[in-house]
Amino acid sequence: MSDSIYIQFTRYSQPPLIIFGTIGAIFNQILFFYRKPLRISSCSLYFRVLAANDLLVLYTVVLPLWLVNQFGIDPTQEYNWYCKMKTYFSDSLYTLSPYLVVLTCFDRLCTSSTNSRLRKMATIRIASCLIPSMVIFIFATYFHIPVWYKLASYLSTSTCYSPNPIYSKFVSLFILFFLCIIPPVLMVILCSITLILLRQQRRRVMPVNQVRLRQRDNQLLKMLFIYVALNVICNVPFSVTYVMLMFEQPNYVQIHILLFRLFGLLLNVNFSTSFYAYTLSTPFYRHELYNLIQVFKTKIWQINDVHFIRRPAPGSSGT
Repeated sequence: MSDSIYIQFTRYSQPPLIIFGTIGAIFNQILFFYRKPLRISSCSLYFRVLAANDLLVLYTVVLPLWLVNQFGIDPTQEYNWYCKMKTYFSDSLYTLSPYLVVLTCFDRLCTSSTNSRLRKMATIRIASCLIPSMVIFIFATYFHIPVWYKLASYLSTSTCYSPNPIYSKFVSLFILFFLCIIPPVLMVILCSITLILLRQQRRRVMPVNQVRLRQRDNQLLKMLFIYVALNVICNVPFSVTYVMLMFEQPNYVQIHILLFRLFGLLLNVNFSTSFYAYTLSTPFYRHELYNLIQVFKTKIWQINDVHFIRRPAPGSSGT
């Protein structure tokens, strides 16, 4: 019964996440690259990498999961090396997104600071160094996954998991803290400090151009707060049920297994809604998206006008 409920939820929930997530990630890439007011910001680089990671999760984790549940195509039950690598990359990519947002929050804090040294860290050059460093750090932190996970027999079937109960408890607590507790706490701390700095600066008289930049920063801060809230809603239930299952091993409670699998589907929402929940949630970015659409429309009209002018008149020989 629980399997049929889960399969039905998977069948109808994951394809829309993949489709709308792909569209949103592509729009984010185009928006943050082609619009000059956004392209020159170091924060835009973080959001572009975040959108790229969302695409990786959708097509290396979510899509294979859907194929497994709908068609039984599951290489993790056949190849030990695939079991290790799939788990390793899935956990690493899942974790990378919230830590990219932590970097974004830190970037906004630097921008809002009156300390000149901190403001110098909010540059594309610094972001280009911090992003690969964070990627290396996340992937290095999960080095133990390929060591302990393997293809093993469970209930007469081959399953990709860690048969060691001590390590299973360790990794569940590790993911709970490293994925679901530490990033939101860091985000809240950094965003709160940024908000305090912005409120202090509101009392000062600033030129018009600085006022506009401050309005943009306020809207970006709103985006980050929305991300924190959605991150907690999507990640925490999954991790809590994961810890429960690991401490129940091997005497699992069926309702806990179902909740864990359903919350796993909820976790994937994080990687398909960034464009809709964050980018479209602020007037500044909606305005930039509207301007981008207008630019593309103008170029299309210009191309059509050129083709129309070059088209031979009816009845002419074309010479």
